[in-house]
Amino acid sequence: MEKIIIVVAVLPLISALLIQLFAGQMGRGIARLSVAFTTVSFLLAVVLLSLSLAGHDPLAITLGNSTAIMLFDPLSTLLATIILGISLIVHLYSVRYMAEEDAYGQFFVLLDLMTAALLFMVIAGDLVTLVIAWYLVGVLLYFLLGHDTRSQTAYRFAFWTLITYRIGDIPLILAAALLFNAYDTWSLTIIFTEIMANPDAHQVMGMPLTEVVAALIGLAAFARSAQFLLHTWLPYTMDGPTPVSALMHAGIVNAGGFLINRFAPVFIHSGDVLNWIFIVGLITAVFGSLLMLTQNDIKKALGYSTMGQMGFMIMECGIGAFSLAIYHMFAHGVFKG
Repeated sequence: MEKIIIVVAVLPLISALLIQLFAGQMGRGIARLSVAFTTVSFLLAVVLLSLSLAGHDPLAITLGNSTAIMLFDPLSTLLATIILGISLIVHLYSVRYMAEEDAYGQFFVLLDLMTAALLFMVIAGDLVTLVIAWYLVGVLLYFLLGHDTRSQTAYRFAFWTLITYRIGDIPLILAAALLFNAYDTWSLTIIFTEIMANPDAHQVMGMPLTEVVAALIGLAAFARSAQFLLHTWLPYTMDGPTPVSALMHAGIVNAGGFLINRFAPVFIHSGDVLNWIFIVGLITAVFGSLLMLTQNDIKKALGYSTMGQMGFMIMECGIGAFSLAIYHMFAHGVFKG
């Protein structure tokens, strides 16, 4: 079990390294190597999901003497399977779609690294790994969206996406620092257990810690899931390669919904913040859906459609329907991919 979890996350990293080392000798064959590694990782993720559905107890695996923890639970195994399934489809599509690009090998390196970053994000059992993976997803997306260096438009909006993501990183880092300061551990499992046992044990400037952390996590999720006022990056990133758009709309933009669901033990003790999240999601859903209907460009219409669907997903989190939000994330991801 422990070895399978680690292998699932590490295989895309090994693939990226091998492609970087042997791109010159293998030529276009590097795509087959990347597809093969992604396929194996996906099949192993399906095994983990099957074990989770069979009732296997959640498991937190500490990597050596480090603070890094890999978490095996229903949420992490389901999302890892979805990420790898969509990534595999994107890999297969990219083999021919990107064949005329000069930086063919570099694209697959970035694609594998993005897959690995998303995997580490969803299976992270500690705050440090979660924050690092969250940050790397934004950086790698910038390079993927700007892959075609000849397109000034693609580069400009890739940079705008990077700036928006950095805005969303700050609240998550602050939330992690507050939680560590209060509970003296990076482990999410331990933090959530203590919060469930005594949610009012700590305060920040006279306010409950859970309320402050929930508000910060909500802001981080808004930036990543293109909620109203932080949505402008999403519809205008369509000049990037089509496989990147598929991966972004099917997986990356769902990160906000994942983050709120991962911190559900905090949010259930933060009713006021949930109300605020519901209102933002409602505005985003209406705004995105209306703008989708006014577009004459199919890619922009899909972009605003994704924005609207993310609004609905955040609304579901706002009423405490976390399981429904996960189902929505899964269904939308597969459909849009």
